Amino acid sequence: MHPDDEDPRLAEPGVRRALATALYREQSLSLGLAARSAGVDTADFIEHLSRLDIPVARGTATTVREDVEAIGAWESDS
Repeated sequence: MHPDDEDPRLAEPGVRRALATALYREQSLSLGLAARSAGVDTADFIEHLSRLDIPVARGTATTVREDVEAIGAWESDS
């Protein structure tokens, strides 16, 4: 599918966030990529995951480091 031919169902409210959440939960997307896919900033996505009791820090050393940095940035913005 060409990017300009995007499925209109993805424009429905909450669909991108739900897909990004599911892919993050399944460890198919990193925290940052899931947030971008959901169309929100990382801090908002962390709060969203927190409300769903989905752990934020997990994975390989690289992804945990990325997640810790994202959490640090989120805390400094709060």
